[in-house]
Amino acid sequence: MKTRAEIQFKALAILTGGDVGADPSAEDAVAIDGYIDSEAAEINVDGTTYISDVDALNDELFIPFSKLVANAAADEFGGKSNDQLAMQLRNRIRVLARQTPGYGPQIVEFF
Repeated sequence: MKTRAEIQFKALAILTGGDVGADPSAEDAVAIDGYIDSEAAEINVDGTTYISDVDALNDELFIPFSKLVANAAADEFGGKSNDQLAMQLRNRIRVLARQTPGYGPQIVEFF
């Protein structure tokens, strides 16, 4: 499980090209925090998946969700957000979060 602080750090690393230092500044953490909550809320509403707690994010969703947060925050951090990338990341999260079918081996019965 990944925490909110880990999501903040990863999103900032994506936005700054990895130049974050040991800890993000308080201002940057607060700025990213708002994007974490809004992206999680949007994902919950649009049917991508349901994230019940961003302080306990499943490991498989960590990278695409962090990238989604970074994309949303890009305008504030000197970059440019990309709607097409956001859709690709939402689709990736949808694929990773879907339940796999519970098919077992086929059992044949002869009459």
